[in-house]
Amino acid sequence: MANQIRPPVVTIMGHVDHGKTTLLDYIRKTNVQSKEAGGITQHIGAYQANHQGKKITFIDTPGHAAFAKMRQRGAELTDIVVLVVAVNDGVKPQTIESIRHIKQSNVSVIVALNKTDLKDVQPDVVKGELAEHDILVTDIGGEVEAVELSAKTGKGVDKLLDTINAMAELLDLRADALLPLEAIVIESAINQHKGCVASVIVKQGTLKIRQELITADNQTTGRVRALTNEQGQSLQEVLPGNPAEIQSFDQVPDVGAIIHDAQAEYKQEEVITKEVVSTDDPDAGWDFEAAFAGEKEKLKLIIKADVRGTLEAILQTIDEESAEIISSGVGIVTESDVELAETTGARIIAFNTKVPNQVKRLAKQRGVKIKEYQIIYKLIEDLQKQMLKLIEPTIDEVQTGEAEILQIFKMKGRKIAGCKIITGEIKKSDLLHIKRDEEILFNPVIASIQHNKDEVDKVTAKSECGITFKQKKLDFEVGDKITAYYVEDD
Repeated sequence: MANQIRPPVVTIMGHVDHGKTTLLDYIRKTNVQSKEAGGITQHIGAYQANHQGKKITFIDTPGHAAFAKMRQRGAELTDIVVLVVAVNDGVKPQTIESIRHIKQSNVSVIVALNKTDLKDVQPDVVKGELAEHDILVTDIGGEVEAVELSAKTGKGVDKLLDTINAMAELLDLRADALLPLEAIVIESAINQHKGCVASVIVKQGTLKIRQELITADNQTTGRVRALTNEQGQSLQEVLPGNPAEIQSFDQVPDVGAIIHDAQAEYKQEEVITKEVVSTDDPDAGWDFEAAFAGEKEKLKLIIKADVRGTLEAILQTIDEESAEIISSGVGIVTESDVELAETTGARIIAFNTKVPNQVKRLAKQRGVKIKEYQIIYKLIEDLQKQMLKLIEPTIDEVQTGEAEILQIFKMKGRKIAGCKIITGEIKKSDLLHIKRDEEILFNPVIASIQHNKDEVDKVTAKSECGITFKQKKLDFEVGDKITAYYVEDD
């Protein structure tokens, strides 16, 4: 079983209502016989199709969220992305967003031109729109395979599966089932009957019943009590490229967490590579970079604009020494933008484009800043001010409180800062710096403040409290200072 061919792992992405779910459902139904026990396919976040005697593993989760969270933890998993574009609707904001994720991940892509059963549709027009975003299909001289299909009727779906198999063969996807286990969490939850469960895809090694497991960050452990596939069938072992649901863990592991065999030996540098994402990864977590790479903090930005010309004008004003563009694009601000901002510590700039109310609510819940502009010189002026503050961070800042970290506790995989308030007060809604020897390390967002046994909204001078932050892996130490402040208006 050493270095054997494994099934490809495929993620379906695209704009809402372009047929992603319909396509997945059609493939699923043609691969599950109603005569089987119950005839029901469970939702475990992934399932397998068998086409021409070859297995294909599909990730059946929200593509953008899964991509962002997995890439944040260095868990590159997907081999092929199928980009679904409805030919009656063309390239839309979430299509562009999907293309961004595809390019950042450097993953192979197949375009599925869906809804070709409708009248008067023009697939060639859509191919031209895709070309504007650097997705060049073979029909117009590019290298990206495009398949015209109807997820509703099934026409062309077999050709899509043929194309996936052909691409997998070219990629020569291999894994070693004898190496120490490495599996990636794609979904996790608490089930009232099963306890903590995690849906995983095995990347290398073999996942087995009664195996002792631990996440690569040593935060979550467990012993495999049960393994099941998407049809609810019990499994004894799971080989590379295959999905399963695990009943095992003492707490719910994070999406994107890397699962190891607790009894196996792993090379230390191998684990660090998995846990610490490279500094040139645009989706990299800024706290990892500061902790391990020693790089000076940059202003991290996600920029959305109404048209491409304006976007390019904004991007040309960015100083690369003090700011980093996590992503940029044309269209409305989406929930995926907020999720990406949360995982990377970025703020969102929206120029002359819509921020839906549900996105604003999500941003508030996640502690993500969204700044909207209609006047370009005002946007540029503000950005330049913010970049200047990285050189002299106290410009326009008024300190309202300071605390010292006296102790550090761990609970359910999260670090809690045991603090004493030295001056002023610290509120849950405050802007914060964490400093060491007057150098700003992080700008965290408070998740909760615990005073005695109560959760409170603020603490005042001479009080002691426990503070948890929304960013999970801040590398603070005893003796670090927490400064609360607000920005004085001009």
